Amino acid sequence: MNEKDIEKMSLADSESADIKKKKFLERRSSWYILGFLLVILIVLLGALAGFQGGIKDRLNLAETQAAPKIQSQLANAKQDIEEGRYEVALDRLDWILEEMSPYLSEEELKEVGDLYSQTLLRISTYRTPTPEPSMTPTEPLFTPTPDLRGEEELFNTAQQLIAEESWDEAVKTLEALRQKNIDYRSVQVDGLLYVALRNRGLDKILIEGNLEPGIYDLTLAEGFAPLDSSAEGVRNWTRMYLTGASYWDVDWAQVIYYFEQVYPQLPYLHDGTYMTTIERYRIALYKYGTQLANNGEVCEALEYFERSFEISPDPVVQPTAQWVAEECEEENKPEREEPKNTPTPVPTRVNPTAMPTQEPTIEPTEEPTIDPTAEPTATFTSTPEP
Repeated sequence: MNEKDIEKMSLADSESADIKKKKFLERRSSWYILGFLLVILIVLLGALAGFQGGIKDRLNLAETQAAPKIQSQLANAKQDIEEGRYEVALDRLDWILEEMSPYLSEEELKEVGDLYSQTLLRISTYRTPTPEPSMTPTEPLFTPTPDLRGEEELFNTAQQLIAEESWDEAVKTLEALRQKNIDYRSVQVDGLLYVALRNRGLDKILIEGNLEPGIYDLTLAEGFAPLDSSAEGVRNWTRMYLTGASYWDVDWAQVIYYFEQVYPQLPYLHDGTYMTTIERYRIALYKYGTQLANNGEVCEALEYFERSFEISPDPVVQPTAQWVAEECEEENKPEREEPKNTPTPVPTRVNPTAMPTQEPTIEPTEEPTIDPTAEPTATFTSTPEP
């Protein structure tokens, strides 16, 4: 082996040793880097855990401090409502919803929502009493088209429309607000929708005579808060009106059953026919009386005619009622007992020397005539003496 070969082998061994050394250093460096990264990761996780723990502690502290304030404001709002300070109660509820909403539980949020709806309703009712049923429809008030540029403007417009009692426009504005941003002041919007739908429903029933749409509005309002006793009563009486009207010309007894319950409460409630409750009840009474009279139950029929005339006399029905009264009176007359006919025998002359003769035979020539308006009579003949 010459020197060149030996030199080449030495160079190869040297290069191989350098490569091994380089790989070892690279492996050791990677372990250092990995360890360093693990340390950083542990430090970050610890910091994050501490940060989250701090946030949780602060939230718990905030909730602990917020709970008494929420309960205090709720109690004060309830007292304000009981004592008629509705505007003050509304301010308290607005403060809870705007400042304390992150700390409200689901039960507290529902309670605040119900109180908010009740307060808005009482403010609305205080300003405008519940309308009475009207015989003639009223034209809806003209209201400007609400500004739809932003949530805040929509909300303020809806409040103004409710103050102006423009219930239909208020509902449309609030629906537009919901479509634009469903989360914007959700509890307050629910309260406004409750008031607008409740009052629009009552107007449809009591003023316009649109009974079924009015019931629908009240049912929608009930989805936001429980109906008050006044609105619930109107809805129940309206349902009874519709049920009674469904039996019209079919079953007069059922018509009477339903309308005799409705007319003391809402005598002028009417549907699209403009027939009021009391008018339907009056007609049903004499219609049923006529039906009974046709079946021969004249005295029972007379009672229904009298009840109908107590509401309002009807000259067209008066002759029928008079005939029913006469027939009932005739039916109740006591039957007169037929008097017995005992004719007095004709006296005969007595002849002491004559032989006894046969007793006279008395025979009626015809049957007695029974006439309730005259005395019965009979004609007799006697057998002449021999």
